[in-house]
Amino acid sequence: MAASLEAVKYAGSIIDTEPDEAHRILSAVLDDEPDNAMALFCAGHLYAKAERFGMAYNLFKRAIALAPHREQCWNNLGLCLDSFERYKEARECFEQALKRRPNDPDYLGNLALTWLEEGNQKRAIEIARKAIAVAPAHPGAWGVSGHAHLALGEWDAGWKGYEYSLGGKQRKEYSYGDEPRWDGSPGKVLAVYGEQGLGDEIMAASMVPDAIKDCRQVIVDCDPRLEGLFRRSFPDALVFGTRKEETVDWLAHHKPDARVAAFSLGQFYRRNDADFPGGKYLEADPERRVQWRALLDSFGSKPKIGICWSGGIKSTGAKYRDMGLEALRPLIESVDADWISLQYKDPTKEIAASGLPVKHYARACETRDYDDTAALVAELDLVLGVSTTVHHLADALGVKSIVFVPSRPTWLYARDKVPFHPSWTLFRKRESEQWAGTVKRFMGSDLMDYLKERT
Repeated sequence: MAASLEAVKYAGSIIDTEPDEAHRILSAVLDDEPDNAMALFCAGHLYAKAERFGMAYNLFKRAIALAPHREQCWNNLGLCLDSFERYKEARECFEQALKRRPNDPDYLGNLALTWLEEGNQKRAIEIARKAIAVAPAHPGAWGVSGHAHLALGEWDAGWKGYEYSLGGKQRKEYSYGDEPRWDGSPGKVLAVYGEQGLGDEIMAASMVPDAIKDCRQVIVDCDPRLEGLFRRSFPDALVFGTRKEETVDWLAHHKPDARVAAFSLGQFYRRNDADFPGGKYLEADPERRVQWRALLDSFGSKPKIGICWSGGIKSTGAKYRDMGLEALRPLIESVDADWISLQYKDPTKEIAASGLPVKHYARACETRDYDDTAALVAELDLVLGVSTTVHHLADALGVKSIVFVPSRPTWLYARDKVPFHPSWTLFRKRESEQWAGTVKRFMGSDLMDYLKERT
């Protein structure tokens, strides 16, 4: 027994660095002692780290049956249930953990997160405050609080909490030397870097002109796909598409005094709804625009509508944003327009199978240069579909969008209007309906009249 205890402790210590070896050790222990609660817990933790939550869930359940007094088992089972979106059950587990260790900030933070994910921002803030009272710098609790306040349009409190997520899984932090984070002081050489996905980077770029006004020099370190588009749009900044590179050559000639994540500019420039100016802020390539205009005009005088029916990756809720082209069939068949695919993954087989009159141009959408996409989008009359990067791009180019929003959206879509993108019109999916039902309901709404007026 002592030998197995030491083996399990050792396996637990190397889960992050040597997961295969940890798995081998834990499997060997469980072969001899299938009811070893500590080994079951460590094995569950190993699978959870690999995001194999189904396996982890069953291991934690068994560990709890053997050792119900272990609050860590209840907490980790709650995390698995949270990943399945079984939020009520997850809360019950976190509450069991808190019974055994009252006021633990990690467990309180996890409990608050479930309320945020269900759209109850005020309850999330209430629980997060309890965690912060115990651990004043707890990043998880502050992150939940920040997202909840942002969803409510309470910008100062939102940005304060949001800053605690910088350096975490969703917001990578960069540095270029020994320069500090920017504190808003004017007159600096400031490096602004994108820290999230492409759509977020485009949205945050609306604040770059504000920074340019206050700083001696702004250096924009962006996704390489955005370099040409940003360089043209922000001629008073130095723009380099080096965000994903380990080393950056421009540091030999330009040394920043401070750095700032693009979305962190919000704490200085977007502190209430009136601070969001709206309007176009990106400039597509005029030569490429002419080429797309000529092609689109060759189809005739019908309106040109861009559509997107899936987007995102697993960590950004891709499964909630996959409506499928078929769901849009009644809309496409009832509106006399030229429909242009804006899918960034090859949809040609899906389009062919549907028989719908949708055109797709790989050179515009399946590209490593977003200037190609921008030039096409700038020539469209409207963009319509699930929430994805092209909607951010459309608003930035002055093209209106109708955005189909999942029933449990992120903070950006929590209100009826999106201050970052005031030209958007949102239409929400209901919890109980399929996307086809959402489209059908849309077609019976006043927004259908709006669409026909736009076309």
